[in-house]
Amino acid sequence: MQPVPIQAMNTRVVRVSTAKDYWTILFGIWLIGGIFVDGFAHNHGVVETFFTPWHAILYSGFMVSAIWMCWLLYRSKRTTGLPWLKAAPVGYGLGLIGVAIFLLGGLFDMYWHVVFGIEQNTAALLSPSHLMLLLGGILILSSPFRAGWHNDKLTKPSWVEFAPAFLSLVITVGAVSFFLMYAWTFRYNLPAAAVVDWYISHFSNGIVAESNEMRGLTYILLDTLIYMYPVFLLMKRWQLPFGAMTLLFAMITTMMNVLDGFVYYQSIIIAGAAGLLGDLLYRYLKAGEGRMWAQRIIAGALPVALWGFYFGYMNAGDGIGWSAELWSGSIVEATLLSLGVHFLSASKGKG
Repeated sequence: MQPVPIQAMNTRVVRVSTAKDYWTILFGIWLIGGIFVDGFAHNHGVVETFFTPWHAILYSGFMVSAIWMCWLLYRSKRTTGLPWLKAAPVGYGLGLIGVAIFLLGGLFDMYWHVVFGIEQNTAALLSPSHLMLLLGGILILSSPFRAGWHNDKLTKPSWVEFAPAFLSLVITVGAVSFFLMYAWTFRYNLPAAAVVDWYISHFSNGIVAESNEMRGLTYILLDTLIYMYPVFLLMKRWQLPFGAMTLLFAMITTMMNVLDGFVYYQSIIIAGAAGLLGDLLYRYLKAGEGRMWAQRIIAGALPVALWGFYFGYMNAGDGIGWSAELWSGSIVEATLLSLGVHFLSASKGKG
């Protein structure tokens, strides 16, 4: 690596090249791939010990990421002569802390499995050792995103320049959504007529069926945040190249489909179609020029499209089991939530 020292506010900082960010992303995909393969194994009951092929993929992905990031730090230190604490390239300081957290989490996870056994189902997502791995993984995976965020020259990037920061955000959101898989709407399809009929037939008093309506609404609202907040971050910082929202929605949904062997592959098309509408609105309304009203239209339109396509596909198939008030109201609530979050997160703009 040949880091580029620059002067900023009388402080020397170091940036890695875009090519180096691509390597970070490659190793990050290795790591996130191990996470999802391990999740698939847990969901299908094939995990028996800590020492599994799935963990081998996960921890080897971590090892190459850790070695790479430590090498970037070492080269930066040698080139600039800065103290270790200041030599970390822009965006990578927290990633190096993430390496330490992930390492400690991995050792803790091995101890946890030996003492308490292998967790199953939701318990596996709430294990303290696994949550340490999540925190460390997020800090590692988001390093190129932070680097891009703090690069003032990267305002209206081409896809070649933008891809590392974009993919970094996608796989970071993927890690978060993985740990919220118990609330992933497309896995459970609680509004579907067949699912509603099953609950009614098995629980005659209706309390459980009503509770699952509330559960389904909660899932929709939480998943709205998972999809939309990354969109707000991207719009706040960059003028986006066409296709960013389509790829964001489709890639997050594709990663989540790995957990069930792509049984719910239709959700990729549904989410991708909603993202495409966002890209078209972004270009047509020129939201990249700082038009806040245009960004708010996108903040409202995307949830309508996502859940509208979802319920529309469901209705065309086996039917919707929820009442019209419930499914239409869930779309309205998701839209209001998205708009509220955008009002809180967005900076001032034109219009």
